[in-house]
Amino acid sequence: MQHITKNKSSLRKPSRGEKLGLALLVLVFVVLGNVEDDLPFAPFDWFQQRITAQINTKPYTGDGLVVAITESTLEELDGSQWRRSELAKVLTEVAKAGPSKIAVGNQYFSSADESGSEELEAALSTLNSPVFWEVDLAPEDVKALGSGEPAPSSQVPRSDSTKLDQAVRGHVTPTAMTLRPFPFAAPIESPFTIFTQLGDFASTAQALSSGSAPQSNVFNVDLAYDPLTVPRLSAVAILDGQFDNAELRDKTILIAHVDNLSRDFIATPNGGNYTSRAALTILAAQTLSSGPPVKIGWLPAFLVCMGGAMAWTFLRRPLGRLVALVTLILVLVSTIPLEQRLIFQSTSQGVFLLVTLAIGKVWMRGREAIQTYRSAAESKSRFLAQASHDLRQPIHAIGLLSERLAQTELSSDQTELVRKITWSVDNASRMFRALLDIAAIESGTLQTEITTVSINELLAEIDSQNALAAQQADVDLRLIPSSVVIRTDRVLVGTMLQNLVSNAVKYAPHGKVVVGCRRNGQFISLHVVDNGRGISQAELKVVENEFYRSSESSILRSENKGLGLAIVNRLARLLNLNFVLSSQEGRGTVAVITELETVDNRAPLIGERKAQELPLTGLRVAVADDDEETLRSTQRLLEQWGCEVEAFDCFPNKVLDHDVLLTDFDFGNGDTLAQRIDALRPISVAGIQLIILSGHHPDTVRENVPGIPSLILTKPLRAAELRSALMSSRIAIRSG
Repeated sequence: MQHITKNKSSLRKPSRGEKLGLALLVLVFVVLGNVEDDLPFAPFDWFQQRITAQINTKPYTGDGLVVAITESTLEELDGSQWRRSELAKVLTEVAKAGPSKIAVGNQYFSSADESGSEELEAALSTLNSPVFWEVDLAPEDVKALGSGEPAPSSQVPRSDSTKLDQAVRGHVTPTAMTLRPFPFAAPIESPFTIFTQLGDFASTAQALSSGSAPQSNVFNVDLAYDPLTVPRLSAVAILDGQFDNAELRDKTILIAHVDNLSRDFIATPNGGNYTSRAALTILAAQTLSSGPPVKIGWLPAFLVCMGGAMAWTFLRRPLGRLVALVTLILVLVSTIPLEQRLIFQSTSQGVFLLVTLAIGKVWMRGREAIQTYRSAAESKSRFLAQASHDLRQPIHAIGLLSERLAQTELSSDQTELVRKITWSVDNASRMFRALLDIAAIESGTLQTEITTVSINELLAEIDSQNALAAQQADVDLRLIPSSVVIRTDRVLVGTMLQNLVSNAVKYAPHGKVVVGCRRNGQFISLHVVDNGRGISQAELKVVENEFYRSSESSILRSENKGLGLAIVNRLARLLNLNFVLSSQEGRGTVAVITELETVDNRAPLIGERKAQELPLTGLRVAVADDDEETLRSTQRLLEQWGCEVEAFDCFPNKVLDHDVLLTDFDFGNGDTLAQRIDALRPISVAGIQLIILSGHHPDTVRENVPGIPSLILTKPLRAAELRSALMSSRIAIRSG
């Protein structure tokens, strides 16, 4: 047999939305990339250049040297002022050493010293080395730095400028220096030529460099140099003759002030927090000499990232994701080797393209996961509702049969077996009711009916439902009466309280359980307190999960399905209440339902029921059920209670002359009471009490038989519940 293997293509076909989304992203980032300074993503590039400069740190090895006029220099001079005469002496001594170039940075002379002008002019006239003099330009004199303009091929020679002192005019070449810093201490830009209202000036960096012009007029200073390694010599040492001429021979000398933080320093990535402008001027000149530096902008990195984005879109997982990740890493680390070669690029547009695409994909995956989760939850709820509905009918029939059997003459062993069967049926019935409650809450079909409810009435129901179980467990069940009236859903709050009391009885054998309420302004809280074994802190974190069962045993271990607290928790959220459970091992548990709103206890209670026990003898009941065994069992059970019963294996078509119609909702093959609305209305008008048995949730039944007064009982049904329903119907008949 030949096996043919078909190679699966690594390409995928993206949806139209994915392709349109990618195209829109690319268009947006292209437009943003042409915004001035690459905003709004430029801060990312600034931070990245700072990191790159710190990774590429290297010592300065050029021929530049700063003759520093510092604060200590001024303190050692007479009058603590820097004068033209001191500068003339420094220039004379420096020139004797034979430097290659001399530049004089901004000078802050004493305004009272005019006598040194002749000395300075005389010194400059005798120098053999060219001298560049940095003029002080006001900000309003400087035009745009012209970063988009090409740099002039050569410096503009000037020997005259109105910004120069009369003493040096004609003896020096004027230059200017402007450094533009950015946040994160990087980058720092320097112009090659400075365009001003007074004419064009060569920058000091251009004058001191020996390299060619950069591609654009504004270039990035190489901040990988450690500015602390730029050689520096004190002006005082030169004035005192305490230096070696070899230190200055063939050097590029910059004489400048380096003492004022606000005026003469700029933050840089290396060399401490601040670097003198003089040292940065030397580094700018060295950048030109080592270069020329090149700014390639944002487009190359963006194109690479766009390729990664397209691979992520058109390649199957995980290949596309891997290509995009590798692309992102390469773009981020590419600045390190490129800036070592003085190639400066902006990566922010490309990086943010991939990051935005990733966020979009995560959002889409999250939305798909939520939709999948919701679909799974809805399927689970439908399954629980359908399963509990389908199993209710046989359990309901078993319950009726066991009740009939218990009323016959049996031996002691047989009576014990029937008792166990009845107990098992009741246990299964509670399980299915809990499952149906969970399904109804999750599916959102459970509707609330807010009425006024007496706390005493709730406690009386709790007492009647739990008295026997408490007696069997030897539990002292105490209910503290209260005249408080609250506004809530009677049935749902009763269910919550019943689950809490039932749990307390189970896990506090031979102990005490106290149920009561506590007022807090216009609200009250219901408390169920027991002194049982308690719950560990580890169990408290999971005890409210569905189907969680404690590893410790209870007196009614087999009855614990792990749904009681889960139902309480969900019903609390449905009613906008708070449920708090606290416990200590060996000391007991406290369960509290809070935020129950109180009302005036003098107001009449809605739906308040008066419990009266009346015999069923003579009650005329019509029973309709398509299941023959259930029908006969129900008929015989009702007859044992003294009822006059007429049985129908389908919905009765004749005119009824009965007190009560006890009917199933679903007769099989899609035949339900929903198709019998016209037949139900005359029954209601005739005053016949309608009791509907169904495996569906009561709200579902009400929606299918709107406007028909009825009592809806949920299968599987215990005999005691049916008896109570018939008694209530008889009371209604007599009172009517």
